[in-house]
Amino acid sequence: MKTSITPIGTPVGVDVHKRRCKVVEFDHGDIKVRKPIANTREEWLEMLSELPPDAEIGLEVSTAGYYAMSVLEEAGWRERAHWVHPAGIDSNRRQKNDRLDAERLARKLAAHHLDPLPEAWFPPPEIRALRLRVRQRCWLALLRTQTKNHLQSLLQMHGLLLPGSDPFGAEGQAWLAQQKLPLPLTESIPQIQHLLKLLGEELEISEQHLAAVRKQFPQLVLLQTIPGIGSLLGAVIWSEIGSIERFASAKALANNTGLVASYYDSGEVQVSGPITRQGSRWLRWALVTAANVAVQHRNPFADRYHRLRRKKKPNVAKAAVAHSLARCVYGVLKHGCPYGEDRWGRKVGALEQEARGSQRSTKTVP
Repeated sequence: MKTSITPIGTPVGVDVHKRRCKVVEFDHGDIKVRKPIANTREEWLEMLSELPPDAEIGLEVSTAGYYAMSVLEEAGWRERAHWVHPAGIDSNRRQKNDRLDAERLARKLAAHHLDPLPEAWFPPPEIRALRLRVRQRCWLALLRTQTKNHLQSLLQMHGLLLPGSDPFGAEGQAWLAQQKLPLPLTESIPQIQHLLKLLGEELEISEQHLAAVRKQFPQLVLLQTIPGIGSLLGAVIWSEIGSIERFASAKALANNTGLVASYYDSGEVQVSGPITRQGSRWLRWALVTAANVAVQHRNPFADRYHRLRRKKKPNVAKAAVAHSLARCVYGVLKHGCPYGEDRWGRKVGALEQEARGSQRSTKTVP
C-alpha cells in the first residue's frame, strides 16, 4: 500500500546556476517571480527568511545545486528541500529560459502529492566527506598513471624502452640516467620525474586521510570480506551507497549501478541490449574493478566468470560478475555479517529464515 504524500503549501522552484539563481513561487495557483539571488550562503539565508512557513523548495541536480542543498541542510531545510533529477522536469527546448525552468519546477512541486518527482538522494555530511576523500585519492592515482604513460610515450618516440618489471623503480631510473637523450628530452624528463615524485607524496597523504576516517564506518570491514574488494574499493562502494536502507532489494541496488541489461519491449518486438550504464559511474567502476580482481582467484565469482566465458565475451562475463558482486554487497550490508562462500547466491532473507528455524529447533529439543 502506497503512503500518501501531503500537498505542499507553497512550492518554490529555483533554477540554480553557478552565480545566479532564478526563484519562482507558486502561491495558490498564482505565479510569483521573486528577485534573483546570488548563489551564496548569505543570499540563500536571506531568501529563506522571507519565505512562508509552509514553503518547500525544489531544485535540479547539478554541481551548483549540490552547494545549494548543503546550504539548505545547514539552515534546517533538508526535509523541505527536493533535489530533483532533471529527467523529471518537462522542458520544452523551444521555450527555455531560467524563469520557465524555475516555474516548471514550482508547478511540478505543487502536484508532488499526485505525481511524485524523481528525487535524487543527497548524502549526509559524513558520507559527502568520505566521498570527497575517496574521489581525490582516485584522481591522484589517475594523474600518476597518465604521467607514467606520457613518459613512456616520449621514450618510445625516440626508440627507448624502460627495462624491468618496474620501469619506474630504482633500476629503471638508473638506466634512464645512463642514456644519451636528445636535448628536448633532457628538459622534459626531469619535470616528469619531479611530478611523479610529487604525486606519490600526495597519494601517501591522501591514504593517511582515508585511514584516519575508516574507523568511523564499520561497513568498510564487512565489504573487505568480499572477494576482489579491498580497502580503497570498499570505501568507494560505501561512499556511493551511503545507506543500504535506500534500496528495497538487491535488485534495486544492482539497477542503481547500471550493470543490468537494457530491455525494450513494444508490441511484438522484444530486445535485450547492453548494460544501461545508469546510476553512479564511481560505483560501477569500483564493482567492475573488483570483478577483475576476483576472477583471478579461486572463489564462486571466478567460477561464474569461467562458466560465462564459454558463450560470452570477456567484458560481458565481467559485467555479469560485477552485477553478482553488487547483489553480494547488498546482502553483506543488509545483514551486517561478513561474506561467506556457503552463503553466496542465497536470497537476501535466507539468514533471517535460518535464524528463525534454528530458534524453533532449539525450543523443540527435550
